[in-house]
Amino acid sequence: MRGMRRILQGPVTGCSMRAVPPSRPSTGSPRGCAALFLLALCLWASVPVNAQNPQIDSLRTIVKTEGRTTDRVDHLITIALFGAGDMTTREGLLQEALALAGDLHYPKGLAYAPMADALRYEQAKRYPEAIAAYKDCIARLDAAGVEQGMGSPLGYIRSLYNAAGLQQERFEFYRDALERYRHKGPALNAAMCEHGLGGYFMSTRQYGQAIEHYMKAREGFEKTEPRNVANETLVIGWCYKSWGNTERAEPFLHEALNGFLLAKNVEQAMTCVLNLAEIELSRGDTLAALQRLRGSSAYWSQITPLRLATLRTQLAMVLIARGELDSARVEVDALNALHAETPLPLSSTAGECEVDYTNYLFQKALGQDPLADDYLERALKEAVRLSFMPLILKYRKKLSERYLERGDATNAAIQAQAYIRLNDSLQAEANSSSIAAYEGQVKERESAVELQKQKLVRNGFMGGFLLVALFALVFLFQRNRISKERKRSDELLLNILPEEVAEELKAKGHADAKHFDQVTILFTDFKGFTEASETLSPQELVEELNTCFKAFDGIITARGIEKIKTIGDAYMCAGGLPVPASSTPADVVHAALEMQAFMIARKKERDAEHKPAFEMRVGIHTGPVVAGIVGVKKFQYDIWGDTVNTASRMESSGEVGQVNISESTHALVKNDRKFSFTSRGKVQAKGKGEMEMYFVTAS
Repeated sequence: MRGMRRILQGPVTGCSMRAVPPSRPSTGSPRGCAALFLLALCLWASVPVNAQNPQIDSLRTIVKTEGRTTDRVDHLITIALFGAGDMTTREGLLQEALALAGDLHYPKGLAYAPMADALRYEQAKRYPEAIAAYKDCIARLDAAGVEQGMGSPLGYIRSLYNAAGLQQERFEFYRDALERYRHKGPALNAAMCEHGLGGYFMSTRQYGQAIEHYMKAREGFEKTEPRNVANETLVIGWCYKSWGNTERAEPFLHEALNGFLLAKNVEQAMTCVLNLAEIELSRGDTLAALQRLRGSSAYWSQITPLRLATLRTQLAMVLIARGELDSARVEVDALNALHAETPLPLSSTAGECEVDYTNYLFQKALGQDPLADDYLERALKEAVRLSFMPLILKYRKKLSERYLERGDATNAAIQAQAYIRLNDSLQAEANSSSIAAYEGQVKERESAVELQKQKLVRNGFMGGFLLVALFALVFLFQRNRISKERKRSDELLLNILPEEVAEELKAKGHADAKHFDQVTILFTDFKGFTEASETLSPQELVEELNTCFKAFDGIITARGIEKIKTIGDAYMCAGGLPVPASSTPADVVHAALEMQAFMIARKKERDAEHKPAFEMRVGIHTGPVVAGIVGVKKFQYDIWGDTVNTASRMESSGEVGQVNISESTHALVKNDRKFSFTSRGKVQAKGKGEMEMYFVTAS
């Protein structure tokens, strides 16, 4: 995902993340008050830099009479970072604060010295230099023992990574920082890093992993900064909504909305309203969406222009969908006026503000097709510039439809192909043809039953008892045939999904993502696959892969292990889900040894026939995962989490013919007398650093 350029989307990765802070505490000792310092960090989360803020105004009043104390340093830094004013004024406040901190030998105040450079670089859009300055500031705050939450350089640096399009670097920064804080503390910093990682996975549409990190962040904030809990609840709901699971999303969004209103954080409450309105729209209930948006109008005077613009965008779209074009014109004109005054970003901390796309919908509704298409192409161009994947997909699909309506099949195909390529690259691998077949057979079955009923009724009246009897026999025959087809289609579904998940899907129409505390994941990879592919025909290569994978399927099925997927010549399975008692870590290790035994025997057979053969590495790791179905159509059961990444590293760090297991798996199976272990000590694993590993064999 290196190079994905994405400006922050709403609360997921933005700065406006927490409730309005409590009233200003007493200015106590001359060496600085911890509560006041936390106020500085809180203010960033409640109101954007250029918004009016009563707490900031209060601090300005206090500064007029405050002496040369550490409290004054805290106040000056807070006003400089979170108050309104031009860059020169803000830098002047910071310089005064730093000079006083130096005189007072105040480590917390001095730790903020690099912020002056960071603000200046950010203003000039020199993002790499701004990031470096923020890193310097974070290191100084760590050295001074200052906790860092949402409104801190540790929290804000993610916006710089996003603005610079450095998503992979952002991931690596928070991953490494989390490892550091997890072992040494503070706990608040670790929670902040979980949040930063959640935003990365959210922006790259890896929703399962995003939810896992946001859940951990919420748990951490409950213990360290409870006012952040509502935000984590919001982004968890947002993840579920983006994942297509609106039933799971709604309770989280309602809980977050109540929390924000209780805390008088109107900005974030409006984010909840927007998401809930989008859910109503996704169900086709434009009236409910309209009522929800208009029901929030009492709060509009208390929110920033950017947040108001996102609301007007949504409201205009709903009115256009309802055909209320006169009312829609009012919202579109207001939106365009805001955009003319200050260009509105397509995506920001306030959410998505689709000015061009809203104008496209409005002009299309008016019948102004050429003008509408100009707006749509501008919308796509901006989304591509930002590498904002969800909107790129949305706009490309719509543009393809527009070309097709105009009879331009060539450009329609170009846009459709671009859409398909991008969507395929972002979606998890899925057995779409099997799911489509299942869905098609269900529809065919239902239609056939209905047709037969209609024929029986119609012909019963026309032909009398004998004719009715004849059609009754036909109906019984068809019902028997349909029953067989239902059995076949159910078997097809069970070949794609675990039985428990398939039953939940058929009963509810969706299956909830679930967290599992202990899952043992196995990865395999063939050595010599590339060489074999050069000497075997495509058919022979596929047949050999099929022979090996069929053997693996039989081995894991016998031990209650769930196959997840194959990825080229790699095979992935997991024990302990969807029913934790279905298999144990020892079952997975036994299966791995049996797989290796099969591959060794298979190589001997192939060598005797002078045919190319595969050798295999196997890696196993145990830990928590989130498991569920990707999307709402053409889906497959999959798992997400750092446990998956670590299991993959166990495989890549292993050796041919061996089963390589992690320390966590070893701890769970080391007392099993059927196994023998060889400690490898600490082995360097890509992206993970040094990790304890063990080779395991059968005793």
